[in-house]
Amino acid sequence: MCGTFAGPDLSECEVDGVIMLVCPKCSKFGDKISEKPMHVYEDETEVTFVKDKPGGKGPSVSHVKVKTGVTDTTPQQTRRFRRDALSADKVLIDDFGGVIKEARKARGWSLEQFAQMINEKASLLQKLEKNEFNPTDSLITKIERKLDLSLREEASTPYYTGPSSKKETTLGDVVKLKKKKK
Repeated sequence: MCGTFAGPDLSECEVDGVIMLVCPKCSKFGDKISEKPMHVYEDETEVTFVKDKPGGKGPSVSHVKVKTGVTDTTPQQTRRFRRDALSADKVLIDDFGGVIKEARKARGWSLEQFAQMINEKASLLQKLEKNEFNPTDSLITKIERKLDLSLREEASTPYYTGPSSKKETTLGDVVKLKKKKK
């Protein structure tokens, strides 16, 4: 919560209904779930792959070292968040669906033909042309390249970047902390 990395001294605590790994200082703000700290060990396992070479020239053997992480509690699945490649100074134009539809029809392509050209579903493009779906950055790029147009424009207002202090916001800054009564 405080933003410091405590290494092997992390313990599982429930703070405001959220289970998280916290350092010893932050653990006083919640209820400890596991008393023993989490330890992460890195082991290397050697894996051997054997497959036949094309043309019947014998087997091909390759050895690979794979790192495996072992914890003394059940590992939790981590979630990766997608970062938008769309930079803060470029935004999607307002009527992107109409622009896409006009450009597609000007080239004489049906919705199904265009979907096949960019390897997307026709139903997705249909929603996109009606402005019912916000496209991902990769989809915007594919459409821009195929139709030779730009669906992005300069942002008229700058994005709020937060306070200019060097300290980053941590989870502890956001969560309302309650001290335990003893």
